[in-house]
Amino acid sequence: MTDQEWQDLGRRAVACKHWRWMPGMLARYSADAWYRTSEVDSVGIPVRVRPPNPRSAWPDLRDPATLGCLLALVREAYADGGALWGGRVEVHQDHRTVFTAVIAYHKGNSLAHRALAISGRNDAEALVAALEVAP
Repeated sequence: MTDQEWQDLGRRAVACKHWRWMPGMLARYSADAWYRTSEVDSVGIPVRVRPPNPRSAWPDLRDPATLGCLLALVREAYADGGALWGGRVEVHQDHRTVFTAVIAYHKGNSLAHRALAISGRNDAEALVAALEVAP
């Protein structure tokens, strides 16, 4: 993916109703300006260093810590105490370039099945797409 595609993906994530900045995420606000969040203020803006316009920041989803936080947000959005394994979302690589976010479930009295949540070209894209359609 190009830098612009990563930026667009990060902005899609921020636009989701289940999105929130979490400590440890890598926030970008221009091509060469970034900071690691250490905390989040009372209105949900990542803080450590205050950029000129922190509301215009987007997460750098190439960063492993930020990707892990995105996975946590997706799992939180789909959590269901009555579902198999609490509705836990996992990402699987089906082919070289197809990543799928799945949720395991029981179908009647049969064995566990997997429900397709959404697919993408990489883990981050699959997780953002899953967050966009989360209930």
